[in-house]
Amino acid sequence: MLTISERITVASWRRFAIWLIALIAFSAWAFGMDSPWTRALELAGGKLPEMQPGIPAIEPVRSLQALGANTSDYLLWQVLDIPYALMNVMLAWTGLGLGIKALHLQSSVLRFLMYLPPVYFVCELVENTLVAMFASGALPPSEGFVLVQQFATTTKFTTSAPAMILALAGAAVAGVIAILNKVRKSS
Repeated sequence: MLTISERITVASWRRFAIWLIALIAFSAWAFGMDSPWTRALELAGGKLPEMQPGIPAIEPVRSLQALGANTSDYLLWQVLDIPYALMNVMLAWTGLGLGIKALHLQSSVLRFLMYLPPVYFVCELVENTLVAMFASGALPPSEGFVLVQQFATTTKFTTSAPAMILALAGAAVAGVIAILNKVRKSS
């Protein structure tokens, strides 16, 4: 496992492009076509537990009840969601790294933003495990377990969105700096 400093050092435009293309392609299939996600979402009436941050412990249970016995697509999605989360982490790390490196902030407190993606990933793993166990009947969706799942879901949202926004901003800043440096060198 690379350290935060190493993650910043290895951030490159090629890595950013690879992860961006992979994430866009996967997202186009998973969210825009007939996929386990879209089928499960339709069966659940447009709401799934991972779409409901906050601590309304009953709402995820209602979503899962709407699936009824048709949980195969939802369970499959919980497995497919792990590579999706990994793609998000890698893209976020790379974009953040590009921005921090371009601004020469490797030693600043901003380097700790690189911890947002792994926090998101751990929360995603906890969330997926619990909702899969609820949906399969392996674990009853009792209030305590649902609260843990909801805490993971809420934390996932509060870390993933800022991480991705900052990653895209970091890549944009790095791009502008790279263009300015080329213009300066050519003049």
